[in-house]
Amino acid sequence: MHPKFVLHDMRRCLYISVLMLLTSLTAFGQSARQADELFNAREYAKARTIYDALLRKQPTHPLYLYRAARCAQETDDLTTAEELFLKAGTMYPLRTFFLGELYFSQWRRDEALAAYEAVLPSIDEQNERYPVITQHMAQAQVIARYLKHVSRIEVLGVQRIATADMAAAYVIGAENGTLRIDSLGSSFTTQRDDRRYFSVRDGERTLLVGQQRLLEQWEAPDTLRASINIGKTNNYPYVLTDGATLYFASDREGGLGGLDIYMTRYNAALGEWLPAENIGMPYNSPADDYLYVADEHAGTAFFATNRHCTGTDSVEVYQIALTDRTFLRGLPDNELVALARLDSLIAPTEVSSLQSAISGQQSVGSSQQPAVSNERGDSIY
Repeated sequence: MHPKFVLHDMRRCLYISVLMLLTSLTAFGQSARQADELFNAREYAKARTIYDALLRKQPTHPLYLYRAARCAQETDDLTTAEELFLKAGTMYPLRTFFLGELYFSQWRRDEALAAYEAVLPSIDEQNERYPVITQHMAQAQVIARYLKHVSRIEVLGVQRIATADMAAAYVIGAENGTLRIDSLGSSFTTQRDDRRYFSVRDGERTLLVGQQRLLEQWEAPDTLRASINIGKTNNYPYVLTDGATLYFASDREGGLGGLDIYMTRYNAALGEWLPAENIGMPYNSPADDYLYVADEHAGTAFFATNRHCTGTDSVEVYQIALTDRTFLRGLPDNELVALARLDSLIAPTEVSSLQSAISGQQSVGSSQQPAVSNERGDSIY
């Protein structure tokens, strides 16, 4: 072939190669911009698909690794998120903050504290993340303390249900008293119909009150002692058949976070309720945990939590066996944390399945009567 034609073919091939490279780079750039736009719009699932594709071409790109990790974190793929955060390195300071948040969400105290301590020197107290870090650092220490005393429980069933319909999951015999649940919280009347407990609003606070019935007349409600009504919210009271053991929920300091379940007893000699005690894990968590109700005749109890219901208007109601309190000992940390968090103990049942189980349970007793109501009085059974 004439050298002139050879040179022409070489130039043509080079031109095509350059054109293909430019086209590829343009498409690659467009993909990166599209991923960034989706990420900034918080369309994390869509953005993650593109970042995954970009990482297949540039597997060590720190920005793609960091943002893919954030997408995985926001879509609850925490194992992948951790791997990607660690690969991303420390080029992006927020990476360490969000890695700390990941560890904190898994109750990994030491790793969370190490990440938070690495971030704090780089931000000032005016930064919006500063109070989050300091709060979570303190809370991580509280979690570690409560993990030393995790109660052993036997879960009989769990139902995930809309918060507004929560009353449907609580079925107790009338001999225990009457529980009523509504949008304000709950109220409880003793089995002798002579005492009732509920919450009232006092400005921005919610306080527990008691009311006594004498000669067929209900007296004016009395606010329970100040050592009970600590914090902004105190609600969801329930009294055992002994008339002296009160369970309720509170957001007071020293708890695990959100609402925690507390227990107190009435001291007849002193004529007052004793200081309340947090009943610990696994009943309580950094989320909202509340409305502990015991059916002593049936040997079961219920409590509600939204720890596994993030981003939804729903709650999980656990039914457990009433047993003597014992603590979990000698377990590896990861197993202890999983049990304390109530992870994978039992899958939530559908409403119809649980109602079938409840119907069978009711048929065992001889005098089970409707005892759970919506909106403070309308029977649902």
